[in-house]
Amino acid sequence: MFSYVINNPNNFVINDDYVVIPFGHRCSSAIACKFASIRNFSLPFDWTMPLFPNKIQKVLENNFDDFIPDVHNGIFYNKYDFLLAHFNPNINDGIEEYKRRIYRFIDIINQSKKIYFVYINEDYLYDNNFRQDEFNFNIFNEMLELEKFMKDKYININYNILYFNFKHHNIPTNSNIINIVLHTTNLYDNENDAPFNDLRIYCGKILVELFNTNLNLECDINVFYN
Repeated sequence: MFSYVINNPNNFVINDDYVVIPFGHRCSSAIACKFASIRNFSLPFDWTMPLFPNKIQKVLENNFDDFIPDVHNGIFYNKYDFLLAHFNPNINDGIEEYKRRIYRFIDIINQSKKIYFVYINEDYLYDNNFRQDEFNFNIFNEMLELEKFMKDKYININYNILYFNFKHHNIPTNSNIINIVLHTTNLYDNENDAPFNDLRIYCGKILVELFNTNLNLECDINVFYN
């Protein structure tokens, strides 16, 4: 059902010493990374949706200010207009968990270690809006703008963005994006009918090939909450 090709015109290679940051646009990125055994802790963008690049940029511009909404009153959409999903039912614990995730992110992004951001757009599979060329063009341009912003804000950042999408994109020579171009033989009218879990596993297998790791389909729910 699924296949892929790698669009990597700038000839980047995967390093051995790295940390992985799931980067949206929903939970699929963190889950695929977990399947690929390259995710060992939670980070602030793991369980968020819809998380487009311009929203990530606004969070970073504001240094995560008001990232956690008024969860005590049942509000889980923050001021950046995305949902903090899978929030710990113990609200106080959940707040502390998100604080730790934010501290981890800030620590990681200021280190010299290689960072691989993973961005997976699965909605193409079951949402016609995500299949439109203009929509995909705009999101990709947002990612290019986010790249530029991160290079300016984090001067010593060493990174690649693994951009999983069902579209082939023209990658500029100054970009660190690797475009994993997904293909499917079937499209669906809604999420309930679509085999999105199969796609997440497939993306995990691609990451296993790229990082030379082991596939582990036993996701411990406790890893969501740390």
